[in-house]
Amino acid sequence: MIMNIIEYLRRQSVEDIFKINTFNSGWLSWKNEIDDILGTTLTANNILNLGDRLSEIFKVTSAAGRDQGSLSGGGTAWEALVCYYINLCTVNSRVVAIRKMSLVPKNIQDAITVNYSNFPCNTESDITILIFPDTEEYTNNINTIQYHNNLGIITYLYMNSRVNNEVLNNLIERDFPQFEIGVIQCKTNWNDNAQIPMLWDMIYSAGGFSGRNITIGRNNFSIQNCRNFTYSFVTVPSNNTTYKDTAVAVKRVYNLSGGNYWGKPTQANVCRSLKEIFNNNYASGFITGGARAGITAVLNEFEAGGKYNYFRLK
Repeated sequence: MIMNIIEYLRRQSVEDIFKINTFNSGWLSWKNEIDDILGTTLTANNILNLGDRLSEIFKVTSAAGRDQGSLSGGGTAWEALVCYYINLCTVNSRVVAIRKMSLVPKNIQDAITVNYSNFPCNTESDITILIFPDTEEYTNNINTIQYHNNLGIITYLYMNSRVNNEVLNNLIERDFPQFEIGVIQCKTNWNDNAQIPMLWDMIYSAGGFSGRNITIGRNNFSIQNCRNFTYSFVTVPSNNTTYKDTAVAVKRVYNLSGGNYWGKPTQANVCRSLKEIFNNNYASGFITGGARAGITAVLNEFEAGGKYNYFRLK
């Protein structure tokens, strides 16, 4: 099937999500809810508006207890559902969401690494967002892309039915200043976790703290050298709380560089619907008309046999 590097990575990301036990086991129940929301005729509006209902969809299978095992499993499933939704809404764009860190290109992994002295710390990067430059190496059919290395040897980006990671990393190294990167932290519970994204966003926004030997990036790749970087928080939330703009949990994530979101309709001064993240953070990666226009142009590709049938909407 003809695809470019962005769509190749998107497909890898979504197919990996379906290998997660908690996501796969919940999918049939979630799919019924999604089908009811999307209706009989697929439209871009209905797909985007899933962001207003994602928490409702997730809670169909959420565990009632709060033991550590159920919390961990629920958190993994929420991360996967958010990653699935973002990829669904960014088809036909230069934006891709990746949950599994091993699928993220090496140079991007290096750029978002936080180092405490010589120890690479956990960045709480549940989902990594990449906005690729608008150049033919990323947007054209990957079977046709050639790369000339420093010895003048031509290699292809796509070899033996897989992307040539060495070539991809060389392309990213060349074009790194034109990349935009996003990190999304996903948590089912808001109250217990709001301080975590607040602190990580401080570190990223400050570019580290030299007095404490905290630095961002390694191998001479850093978010400070890419075109743009955002850090966002996405929550269900699972706790039964009526949130007000004066709540401590709200204040802690109010000024995140990428914003705070939930899978419910926007509540002014408290939290935005996840469907707003595309215009807020990733608008530069879409064709003219934004996410809505991009989805509309490829709605037929979600059918069986279509390029996006791996989303399993049909």
